[in-house]
Amino acid sequence: MLSVAMGGALFGFIEKTFPGLPTLPIIGRAGTVALAGHYIGKHLGGSLGGILRDTSIAAAAIAGYELGKDGKISGDDDGNISNQVRGIASQV
Repeated sequence: MLSVAMGGALFGFIEKTFPGLPTLPIIGRAGTVALAGHYIGKHLGGSLGGILRDTSIAAAAIAGYELGKDGKISGDDDGNISNQVRGIASQV
């Protein structure tokens, strides 16, 4: 349980250090970190793979918490039509 708590601390550090972290639609920032941590940890192995696995578990739990509490996951702003880019971008 302590290792997952440390993974949650690492997730918080990632969010604080990289505020403009790209996110995937629907799963938000926490879900994106969970998927990336799971994938990289699975293929990396070793002790670093273990902490990435723990971080992905913590991030998935945080994403589930946010979804249950607010009905959306932080970083998933695509639901607001005013934030979406429409048409062809102007060339300056």
